[in-house]
Amino acid sequence: MAAREGVSGAPKLKDAPTGCSNAVCGIVEASEAAGKKTSLTVDVGEAEPLKVVSPEPFDAGTRIVVALVGSTIGDVEVTQPTICTAAMLGWAGPGGTGPVTLPKAFSPGEAAPDEKPKAGKAKAEVDALGNVVGVEAMFVSKPKPTKEEKEIAKLEKAAAKGDAKAALKLQHLRLRQEIAAKRAAGEEVYTDDELEKAGLDPP
Repeated sequence: MAAREGVSGAPKLKDAPTGCSNAVCGIVEASEAAGKKTSLTVDVGEAEPLKVVSPEPFDAGTRIVVALVGSTIGDVEVTQPTICTAAMLGWAGPGGTGPVTLPKAFSPGEAAPDEKPKAGKAKAEVDALGNVVGVEAMFVSKPKPTKEEKEIAKLEKAAAKGDAKAALKLQHLRLRQEIAAKRAAGEEVYTDDELEKAGLDPP
């Protein structure tokens, strides 16, 4: 008869806790060098923003993950706001060693996700009529500027350098846009009257 090894009735050992008990999205408001590290002012959805020490600088508007005071990372209690890495959050797979960032769909104070957000577009919410609402895509392609917008940008640069002719042309172009907008809104507008109001001669 085989003998059973071990202690009778011994409790089964539990795995060490992983992840963070209270990690939230924080939006960087300001970043200031502090020796080899950086002092960040971060909005985490509370009445006052937090001061958080970071190993690296971040641009204003970046969404990072912050472990709040009183939470735990693994089995260690957090005594000061801490920026989280993928490992601290218990995210599976390669995540690098630096602080993680979140897409724009996350709001300050919102709980950090249980896993790394996938690249691509954020999942859209749809209302009862099937319209997409509320969620901003992570990667949004900018619309191409129109010919008129390109012309305005070109004239603005020239006017900023002191080109009086370009400045005058820019005024006329902007006035044309205003007139077109008023007409589109159903207003009865006369170009000569608008030129006179703006103190401009007909081109």
